[in-house]
Amino acid sequence: MEKMTFTTDRTSLTEGEIIEITWDCHEAERVEFTIDNGYKSTVIPLDLTGTKRFRLNRSRGKTKLTLTAWVNGKDYSKTIKVRVAEMPTVEAETVDEKGRPVGKASQWWQTYSQRWRTSWQAMTPQKQLATKVLAALAVLMLFSRLLPALFFFGLIVIMIWMVVIITKR
Repeated sequence: MEKMTFTTDRTSLTEGEIIEITWDCHEAERVEFTIDNGYKSTVIPLDLTGTKRFRLNRSRGKTKLTLTAWVNGKDYSKTIKVRVAEMPTVEAETVDEKGRPVGKASQWWQTYSQRWRTSWQAMTPQKQLATKVLAALAVLMLFSRLLPALFFFGLIVIMIWMVVIITKR
């Protein structure tokens, strides 16, 4: 076909950017446009002349844009290869409700405390009580190493606390 024109506004772009194609196949009976990004090929019917814009999202580096026109039962095509660079990745930054950056230690603490709250809520009341008693005994043992006289006093406090819990129920 002598008067088939097919152009793009550029031949290199980054994933997610828009490319514009322009074509003129006024002698044709039918026109199709094919986008082949290396993963998938899509065919779109077009008017005989016009302009269209496409966002090129994913590519294996090169995307083939092919315009095919049919005249008297014969097909004519033109292909333009577009280099598509991978979209650069950026590291996300976590911010608090006032828009201030949150440090890694703070993020770790938020994640850990959220997991602990979720686990705590999933425990039965008996397991929650056992966990509290275990924590109290661990604290008592730690402090009794520093001051041995605290051991006896701490055991008395824990026993009173458990008696209160038993009589409440």
